[in-house]
Amino acid sequence: METSTIISTAIKLHFITDLNSYVLDEEGSLLHRQELVQLPLLMQETRDAAFKTLSTMRENQVYILHNEWDLQFFGYALRGNGVKWCILLGPFYEKAPDFFKISREHQLSRTESEELRNVANKISILTGEKINSFTSVLQQFRSLMDKTAPIVIDYALKHERNVSQTTKEEINQIELVELRYKIEKDFLRAVEMGNKKQALQLINSNNLLFSFAERFPNQPIRRVKNNLIVLNTLLRTAARKGQVASILVHRISEDYALKIEQVDQLGKLYQIEDQMIGDYCELVQSHSLKQYSIIIQKVIEHITSYYDQQINIENLAEQNDINVSHLSRKFKQETGYTITGFHQMLRINQAKFLLETENLPIEDISWMVGYDDPSYFTRVFKKETGMTPTQFRK
Repeated sequence: METSTIISTAIKLHFITDLNSYVLDEEGSLLHRQELVQLPLLMQETRDAAFKTLSTMRENQVYILHNEWDLQFFGYALRGNGVKWCILLGPFYEKAPDFFKISREHQLSRTESEELRNVANKISILTGEKINSFTSVLQQFRSLMDKTAPIVIDYALKHERNVSQTTKEEINQIELVELRYKIEKDFLRAVEMGNKKQALQLINSNNLLFSFAERFPNQPIRRVKNNLIVLNTLLRTAARKGQVASILVHRISEDYALKIEQVDQLGKLYQIEDQMIGDYCELVQSHSLKQYSIIIQKVIEHITSYYDQQINIENLAEQNDINVSHLSRKFKQETGYTITGFHQMLRINQAKFLLETENLPIEDISWMVGYDDPSYFTRVFKKETGMTPTQFRK
């Protein structure tokens, strides 16, 4: 039993299950990894603990390994040519995790908690039926190792190639590609400038130039999803060129990456395309830092990235080699806010977003945006919005 055969079979399981796959020897050395979801550093220790558990497992038996993060893995061991091989598939969830509870139990910072949420949103939640099905597939690991080539039947009609016609088609194809790149360039520039109207006119869900029907012709949903994934990447790049804070670009990019994979209806995917273009343009309009000096751009980037933590103005001034009073005065002149006021505005805006999109207790939202005292959070929120968080949610 060769290592390459074991690894190629693990790759098969990766494509069948859409789960990360790992191959280890009986010493616990990692021989292969195929990852769709990369766990953050704070969770990798639990994955490595699962690696160690594998070496103690009975052979030819499927296990489900569960850890304190509510992550689960499939484990399987087999022996061939006197060597024990260990296979790990996962992670996956059996039910949606309670992020607030996990964050509290592990004493995560708010930044770590948000990182956990972003990664967890990419991890599959498997039904009982899927878990049973994947268990059955993993139990057949030895059978999957057999290399069986499919029988290919060529039923294409034979015809002579028309050279002049083909040449004409090739010329048309070149012109089409050049037109696509020109429109794409103009489109990205429009997004970079936050010009929503122009961006949607150049590229929208009805633009046949960008339908790419020749790709995955029998899988229209997969084709549109792939196009949206590429578009999301282009939009992210354009927004950064528009000098939007990286943390804000990251959040919208992660949000749409998740939405794209969750939707399985063409109509809704086309809606996501136009909505995504509009949202990126609005992000540039409302959060571009172009009008600010380099120092204020850096300060805003820092506050935006760590809005849920206490801001030390003295440290900010020192990092930017500027006097505290001069920094405070310059920040007020350019933004219209004091540093403290800007920090509080970001927190309240994030709280509004969570109140509108998440069914979380007010106490949890208070903690997530940086307020340890829910009563104080409620007073600040009402002062800024004229409503309590509960009234705003209604």
